[in-house]
Amino acid sequence: MAAGPAALIASRASAQLPAVPPAAVQQFQQVVGDRVELVSILAGDYGAAGGIYTFRGGNVADISISRIGGRGDVASPQPIGVGDLQWAPVLQGSIGWVSAENEFNTGYLLGNRTTYDMLAVAGGGGVSLYLTDRLKLSSTIGGIYGHVENQFSPRNPTGEFIKFVATGTLVDWTMDTWSVVPAMAVSYQWPWSRTLFEFSSRYNFFHTESFSSTTALLGVNGDSHTWDNKLDVDVPLGVSFLGRELRTGGFFQRTDVFGNAAKAVRSDYIYTANGRLVLDFLGHPLKLRWLGLGASYFWGHNSSGWSAGIDMKFMF
Repeated sequence: MAAGPAALIASRASAQLPAVPPAAVQQFQQVVGDRVELVSILAGDYGAAGGIYTFRGGNVADISISRIGGRGDVASPQPIGVGDLQWAPVLQGSIGWVSAENEFNTGYLLGNRTTYDMLAVAGGGGVSLYLTDRLKLSSTIGGIYGHVENQFSPRNPTGEFIKFVATGTLVDWTMDTWSVVPAMAVSYQWPWSRTLFEFSSRYNFFHTESFSSTTALLGVNGDSHTWDNKLDVDVPLGVSFLGRELRTGGFFQRTDVFGNAAKAVRSDYIYTANGRLVLDFLGHPLKLRWLGLGASYFWGHNSSGWSAGIDMKFMF
């Protein structure tokens, strides 16, 4: 026999939440940790491209990313006194906003939706070691602070029941997270006439934990890894606009994903194809290298997406 309203209210007030079906608790616990860790990486990692993503599979996730940030040497290379080796300090940082919507296509919560809105602030630093004027190694360590808010959208009687008995515990909660992010990168540039090619490879490790939350039933404690391999080309066009030379180019990148983030996106890789049209600002007092427009398309085993916006690069 179904419990009456008084019993439901009493069970909602209980910390043990006996009225919530174990299948719902298990499904939330499986999904939440991976989702929160994923949106923390997408919002806080300076290398994650902003845009609109769709991840398909057992559950459908639509993710919108707005982010600004970057990474680079903040001074000219200086000799270290060993052969021709030089070094330069590196700073990185970003601020991002991610909105992720998850639709349950399987299990007890079939047909219902939940959203995660996260604000993330990241920063870090390290050092670049120039082995030659074209070959560079970099090592950095950074951190990400994230604040995520969850909202559950019931779409059927099961969802309405969960909304009633589990608000503030399994659904409609807030959570703060921190991540530590050590990374290693290598890049090599080579010119061909006035065209510049650059290959870069970057490995990142993310350890993420929650440290403040309105719910004691859900939390985050996990590890993820990403490995980016990118080929970029920069082509001067020999045409001036507003007193600056126009340049075109873009990049092709494969990102391999491991750990909890891979489970969240249901894929172990994402490809990115980018194109840009920019104005050359070489010699600008603010060290602006170029400024213009860029667009990217992303795809993977169970994912696709796109982005478009301002493309700019600083150079020291």
